[in-house]
Amino acid sequence: MNVKISIKIGKTSSGIVLIPILLSLLFNLAWAQNGFSWKSFKPEKAPGPVKVEVMGKRLNYYPLEKGDEIFLTLEGPTKLRILMRIEFGEDPGGEKSYYLRCERDGETKNRFRRVASASSTAVLADEPDIHMGSSRNVYLKVPSGKHTYRFYVGSKSTYRLYLRFYERSADVDSKSENVAFAPADFTREVPLIIKEDEVTYYRIGSEDSLKFSVIGPTTIKVLSRLEFAPNMFTNQKFRIRVFEDGSEKQVYPLRSKPSDVAEYMETSEYILGEGAKFFIEVPRGKHQYEFDVIDNGRSALLRFFIPRRDLINNL
Repeated sequence: MNVKISIKIGKTSSGIVLIPILLSLLFNLAWAQNGFSWKSFKPEKAPGPVKVEVMGKRLNYYPLEKGDEIFLTLEGPTKLRILMRIEFGEDPGGEKSYYLRCERDGETKNRFRRVASASSTAVLADEPDIHMGSSRNVYLKVPSGKHTYRFYVGSKSTYRLYLRFYERSADVDSKSENVAFAPADFTREVPLIIKEDEVTYYRIGSEDSLKFSVIGPTTIKVLSRLEFAPNMFTNQKFRIRVFEDGSEKQVYPLRSKPSDVAEYMETSEYILGEGAKFFIEVPRGKHQYEFDVIDNGRSALLRFFIPRRDLINNL
C-alpha cells in the first residue's frame, strides 16, 4: 500500500519550528515496515522440538498432529508469524493441503488452509529421506493486552505439521547502515524465504517492470537474483540496465548460480539465483530510475537499500 502525505510546515505561537516533529512522524510512517524484524521464540507448551535441516542449516521446529496442542502467550499489540511445513515422507511428489486451527483466549477460533509441494531444500535432519513441504505462513495481529493462543489440527487429520513461531520486534536495527525500501511503482512483488526469513523482492523482465524516484546525492544498493529456468546451466551471466530520467545510465554485468539459501514462498517453475549486488550513484536532485534485463527471455528479482543517513532527504 502506498501512502501519500501532504503537510504544511510552519511555526507554533511560540515561534518553534515543527520540522523535527514532522520529520519524526514521517520517518515512522514511511519506514516502519522496513524497520521491524522477526524474532523466533519457543512456545510455552509444545511437543519436543524436532531438528529440520533447511538449506544445510539445522533448525528447531515443533511437530503438531492429531491429539497434540501448542500453547503460547503474547502481549500486544504485536504481530505473530507462524511458519509451517507439512511432512511429505519419502515420496516428494504432488501437493498436500492442510489446515492449522487456532484458538485465542479459549474463545476466538480460526482455521487456516494451506497447500504446499515438497521443498527441495528441507528434510528431517536425522532422517534425510523424509521430505518437508515448502514453507507456508500465517500472520496474526495480537490485540492490546496479554493473550494465550492454542494451535492444533482437526480430529480427523492424518498429517503432521512442523511449526516455528516469530514475533515482530518493534526495535529498529540501528546497526544496519542501509534500510530496505519498496519501489513506488511495480508490476509484481515476489515473496521469498531466505534462511527462514521472509523477504520481498520485485521482478523485472519482458512482462514486469518497476520504477522509483529518489533525491540525491546518495548511493542506492541493489541486490539482484537471476531466476533460473529448468534448462539453464549454472554460473550464468546476465546484464541489468538502469535508466535515469528516461535515459540509459549504466549496464551492470552480473553473474549468478543457483542459491543454497533462498527459495520461493509459493511454488514456482524457476530456481532462485544467488544474490548479486551493484550500486547506483545518484547525483544531486530528484531522479527517476527504471530497470530491465537486457538478455531476452530472462527475468530477475531486485531489492533496494538506501543509506540510513539519507532517509530524511527522501521522506
